[in-house]
Amino acid sequence: MHRLFLGLLIIGPVLTPYLRSKGFVYTEIMLLQSISAVSLVVFEMPTGIVADRVSRRLSLFLSGACIAAGLVVYILAARFATLAVGEVMISIGLTFRSGADAAFLHESLARLGREQEYRQIEGRAISWIFIGQSIGTFACSALYEWDKDLPFWLSVGAASLAAAVVLLFTEPQRDKADRPYISHVLHSFGVALGSPALRWTLVLVAIMGFTTRVGFWLYEPYFVAVEIPILWYGPIFGVFNIIAALSARFLAHRWGNAPLAMLFMLLLCGLTFLLPALFVSAWSITIISLQQIVRAAYKPTLGAWVNGHVTDDVRATMHSIFGSVAALAFSVVSPLIGLRLDGAGAIPTYALMGMGVCAAAVLLGLWLRLSRRWTRSG
Repeated sequence: MHRLFLGLLIIGPVLTPYLRSKGFVYTEIMLLQSISAVSLVVFEMPTGIVADRVSRRLSLFLSGACIAAGLVVYILAARFATLAVGEVMISIGLTFRSGADAAFLHESLARLGREQEYRQIEGRAISWIFIGQSIGTFACSALYEWDKDLPFWLSVGAASLAAAVVLLFTEPQRDKADRPYISHVLHSFGVALGSPALRWTLVLVAIMGFTTRVGFWLYEPYFVAVEIPILWYGPIFGVFNIIAALSARFLAHRWGNAPLAMLFMLLLCGLTFLLPALFVSAWSITIISLQQIVRAAYKPTLGAWVNGHVTDDVRATMHSIFGSVAALAFSVVSPLIGLRLDGAGAIPTYALMGMGVCAAAVLLGLWLRLSRRWTRSG
């Protein structure tokens, strides 16, 4: 239910139009997202420590509370600086959840002797998010046309309910980290950098981090380029979420070798940018919709892979490290994407993203081929 309520944050289809209605250009919008991403990097480690050393349940409760408060600031803000404060608050909420939910699930399953079911159950849980989003996004555009703030107020309520339902959770017994804060973080980084498998994964996470996040912010510019009315944004996102929900429920746990699966997802993302740039049409949204398969399958695949390479005392912090890497990569790239959108337009930006991501997938594939020993364990 926690993830279902988080899924009822229905602002996605109208977020970019909402910001543009406040007078911001793409460069400013993407700069806001860069600030948000830097906030994720700054707070990812401390919030991961809270989950590892204090309570996963407390971490998840604070997640919903911070997101709700940040959305209120977002609604009331009229200036860039105030919006940035709202972005930071939402980012803090996201960091409280990023490591805690995956670790909470893994440890609950481990106590039941069912940890091998992680990907299947994580995929099912993610599908609840997409189901929740599907419920709201179909009506989101109509609500936005009626009152621009209404989808955001409804999302405040959903985030508050997500925080409240966590109070019903029972936290399993587990090993807790007993190192000092700095020592714990350095130890976790050492684990990540000391493993050939995790080093490769860190690079992939960086590329996938900006690819999937930039993909979301490129939807609206493409819709504008092919002249799709805002009223249709909600139904389109609703279909996107249905694809994601089905993928999470039926595909997320079926990938075999995890590194190869994640590499395929990266290549698929590249093609969903490149092909719409070559075939500019409203029908190319069907190609863009394939990003939803990656959106659904990537997290459980990555989570299971990372969980298999770390121990309980660093698990949430390790997930936070990977979240930080993804956010930092996005924070660097997003302002450049905004400048590209304002300067060249949506289609050239799609072409650039497609070529860059496909090239990165090829290079990572070559690295993977040279590292066969550890890939066999995926």
